[in-house]
Amino acid sequence: MLNNNSSEQAARKFAVKKINAGYIFEALHVYADLNGNVVYWRIRLKHPDGDKWIRPMYKDSQGAYHIGDPPELRGMLKPLYGQQLLPVHASATLVIVEGEMPADKLNTFFSKHGANNEFVAITSGSSTSADNADWQPLANRKCIIWPDNDDVGFKYAKIVYTKLIPLNCKLEIMTISSTLPPGGDCVDWLEANPNSNIADIIAIPRSNKIELMNDLDEQDKQDKQETQSQATDLVAFVLERAELFHDNNKEVFALDKETKEVRHIDGRGFRDFMTSNFYEHSGKSVRDQSWREASSTLSGIGRHRGECHSVHRRVAKHEDSYYLDLCQANNSAAIKISAGIWEVIASPPVRFVRSETMQMLPVPIAGGTFSTLWKVCNIPNDSQLLALAWLVDTLRSDTPYPVLELLGEQGSAKSTTQTALRRIIDPNACDLRAAPKQPEDLYVSANLNHIVSCENISHLSAQMQDALCVIATGGAFAKRKLYTDGDESVIYAKNPVILNGIAAAITAQDLIDRSITIELPVIAARVETTDLWLQFDNEYGAILGALLDVFAKALAILPHIKLQPSERPRLLEFARLGMAVAEAMGATGEDFMIQFTASRQESLARTIDASPVACAVIDWFEDKGRVAKELPVKDLFSSVEYHRPEHTDAWPKTAKGFADALRRAAPALRQLGIECRSLGKVGSYVKWRIAPKIN
Repeated sequence: MLNNNSSEQAARKFAVKKINAGYIFEALHVYADLNGNVVYWRIRLKHPDGDKWIRPMYKDSQGAYHIGDPPELRGMLKPLYGQQLLPVHASATLVIVEGEMPADKLNTFFSKHGANNEFVAITSGSSTSADNADWQPLANRKCIIWPDNDDVGFKYAKIVYTKLIPLNCKLEIMTISSTLPPGGDCVDWLEANPNSNIADIIAIPRSNKIELMNDLDEQDKQDKQETQSQATDLVAFVLERAELFHDNNKEVFALDKETKEVRHIDGRGFRDFMTSNFYEHSGKSVRDQSWREASSTLSGIGRHRGECHSVHRRVAKHEDSYYLDLCQANNSAAIKISAGIWEVIASPPVRFVRSETMQMLPVPIAGGTFSTLWKVCNIPNDSQLLALAWLVDTLRSDTPYPVLELLGEQGSAKSTTQTALRRIIDPNACDLRAAPKQPEDLYVSANLNHIVSCENISHLSAQMQDALCVIATGGAFAKRKLYTDGDESVIYAKNPVILNGIAAAITAQDLIDRSITIELPVIAARVETTDLWLQFDNEYGAILGALLDVFAKALAILPHIKLQPSERPRLLEFARLGMAVAEAMGATGEDFMIQFTASRQESLARTIDASPVACAVIDWFEDKGRVAKELPVKDLFSSVEYHRPEHTDAWPKTAKGFADALRRAAPALRQLGIECRSLGKVGSYVKWRIAPKIN
């Protein structure tokens, strides 16, 4: 059963003004998918004078409620109300009515009389909803249409009939003129027949002859012609003003021929932009049905006739230069950064797409400094090169990104620091996000933003840490498309990631190897936040210009940065860039490596502390005089177990579990001078070699 407690509270808050104006809260209707997962709700209020207030409501991935259709459904066909009952009652006859309340009343009636396995009531919603609904789940089912006894009800029944005929449904229509008063519906019939049973409903005359359905009235024909005509006009209007193309994932975009802005054609921004321009051009508002038909045609044109181009969010690389999108309205201006020089250009050679939450960057000013940045960001002096290197690295799109973790106790300005760092490169309507609930939320955020920014992280599950690894280095997340089993939706993500928390949340060795940690000190003398942000805003362009100055210089220095094979860390690309950034700042590469190594040592200590097996192996190896040993894994497990830490519940129970834990800890142990390596199966045993690391 679907739990509506918190959703009803949200609905009542949205409707509070109407409730205070005398409207009565009648229902909160749940629209779900075939598996019973909530897609969205419809709030229903009614005034004693008969006026109705009905609004859709959805919950986003962060758990917040919003009025409106879910973003993934905008421009798409809507799910049927009650369709989650279809798989449960696979052989039931479906009774299609107009409206959620009639459907609920009928299903209550069927359940009361023990016939819920024989009959299930379904609806698309209101009288105007039939064209916008996805009727596919009713394919091959027996259906009875129970129309309201008025012109609107007959029109609804006609549309439903035309939708179900191609789905091979066995159709009947109730002949209702003799059983209902004018304007009446199934609820009126139930109220007029309080002692009725299932047999009484079955006895209502029905017909499978559909002459009235085939003879659309002249108004219907005219409406259809106008819709088709407007859809055609819309397609022509868009093609005249935009170039349609697709990316490698077959997602379709529109390039504005005048401003060179790129918009996803399934996004609300594209629809709003085009419908407003169409109204200005023609003086006519766009019908929903016209837009759906036009959108479908445009999608096909872009996918099959348009060229394939890569699209980028905020940063991109082309040839030997990097580009940063300014996100200015009505133009595509970007910053071009090359070795030794940067400049603002009007038409970059790459295509940037912008999400609704992305915000504009200021025009950068050359020759700026970072003095104001360090007033806002509580980064200690001995970590500022590390923070600057991370910022510069976010401007590159061709190398893996390190994950930046800011740690500090309460009152260390973690959120303020993180906000400022993000705003320099990727300002957003929501600079800091709450902890994601599942890995999919991370991928969705990465798909719509350049920097993935989460605050107050206290714990990250193993699956979440794996997802962060994939996002930082580049990878994809795939799931089935909404309401389909034959199509897959793929999100490719490669993004900088920044997190903050009181205690370290990154504990998985693989993610630790890709992370840098900065500990923020407690602020001794507090300053009003409004004054700090005022200074930041006044110097915003100069701070960005200073960062671009450093990046351009670092690109010129980078080819000359060399590291010996024995000195190369896991984050090699970042380390080389950091050394170049240090030299561009007037310091030395060694200065950066000192800060980088200190951060790595902190992460290394965290890995050892989080692994009882690693701690035990260190003690065991020291106890054996740091002499190389080759032992079957069972013997090694038994020998090391004598050194297991006290009061630990995470000690492996089997030799196989011990070997898995040792394999995960091996990179950290290697950095402490202990080489742990599986020799594979030797004879009838799996052997491991524990020995001092040879440089």
